[in-house]
Amino acid sequence: MKKAIIDQILLILFLFVALVGIGATISDNMKARDKYYNLKKITDNAVLTLAKYYVNVEQNTDSAENIYDNMLTQTNLGNEISSSIVYTWDFISQPNTVTANISNYEESTFWFKLFGLNSFSLNVQSIATITTIDSGEPTSSYSAGIAPFAINDSNFAIGDALGFNYSLTAGWQYSDKDTFYPILTNSDCDCNFILSNKFDFSDLGFDVDNCNASSSGCTTHGESEFRDYARELDNIYNSGQSIDFEDGKTDSPISLIGTYLGNTTSSWGTQINHLSSGIYDIIGNSGQNLPIEMDFITLDTGGIANGIVRLKITGYDMETTTSPGNRYIQLITEVVSAKTEEIKLVE
Repeated sequence: MKKAIIDQILLILFLFVALVGIGATISDNMKARDKYYNLKKITDNAVLTLAKYYVNVEQNTDSAENIYDNMLTQTNLGNEISSSIVYTWDFISQPNTVTANISNYEESTFWFKLFGLNSFSLNVQSIATITTIDSGEPTSSYSAGIAPFAINDSNFAIGDALGFNYSLTAGWQYSDKDTFYPILTNSDCDCNFILSNKFDFSDLGFDVDNCNASSSGCTTHGESEFRDYARELDNIYNSGQSIDFEDGKTDSPISLIGTYLGNTTSSWGTQINHLSSGIYDIIGNSGQNLPIEMDFITLDTGGIANGIVRLKITGYDMETTTSPGNRYIQLITEVVSAKTEEIKLVE
C-alpha cells in the first residue's frame, strides 16, 4: 500500500517535472522564435531602406548603408547587431538586389542548459529587388539620376527623333525647342536657380529666398567656372542626383549655368571647347558608349524646371576647331519611355 502511494507520488512528481521541463523548453523556443522575428524585422527594414535610399535619394551604396547603420543605433537590439549585419548589392543580375544577413546570432537559453544546449544559433536573411520598369510615358515627375542638361518643354512623344544644339544660357528663349542648356548640381546660392522656391532646400542648409542672380558670384567667374563644370559632366551624370517634382525634393540645388558668361564670340568658343571635352567623357572619345539614355530636365515658359523627359542619345555632331563663330555641338536623340524603379521585399 505504501509502495503504491510512493509510486503515485513519484509519478506525479515525474509528470510535474516533465511538464515544467516541457513548458520551460517551450519558453526557450518561443524566446528564440521571437528573437528571430525581431532580427528578421531588422533585415527586412534594412533592405527596404537601403533600396529606397539608393533609388530615391542617391545612387551611393555606402551612403545608404551608413543611413541604416545610424538608424540601428536607436534600439538596443540594433546596437547589438550593428557590427555583424552584412549588406550585399547585386547590380549584375536582373532584377538588381540588395541583401542583408545576420549570421550565427547566439540567443542564450535558460532551461535548455539542463540538456547541454547553452544557446540557439540564429541566421536571418532578407532580400529586396530593384526593378526598372518602363512607364509608357516620355515624361515624369521624378528622376533617380538627371542628366547635366536641360531643354525646353514640348509635346514629346515616344519615338520622336530630335536634335538639340548647345546654346548659351544667356540667350535662352522658350521658343527654342531644338536647344539644350548646361545645368549644375550642388550649385552655390548666388546664381541663376531654375528650381525656384517650389523646392524645399531647408534640410540642405540653403535659403532660396536669399539667392540673387545679380550678385557678384554670377558675373565674375566666367571661364574658370565653366571649365570646372565641364570637368564634372560625367560625375553629374553618374552621381544619381535625384529630383522629385511632386514632393519638391532634390538632393542638392540645381542651377542653369552660363548666364554670367555673356554671348561674345570668345565666350562661345571657350564654352564649346570645354563642353565638348565633358561630353566625350560621357559618350566616349568616338561615341563608343552610345546609345545612352538620360533624364533631361524640362523648362517652362519662365525658364523654371517643371519636369523630366527621357531621351536616348544615339549620336552627336561637333565642330570645335574652326573659328569660334562656326563651332557647335549637337546631340542626336530619340524620345523614349520614362523609367521608374519598383522595390519589392522578396525574402
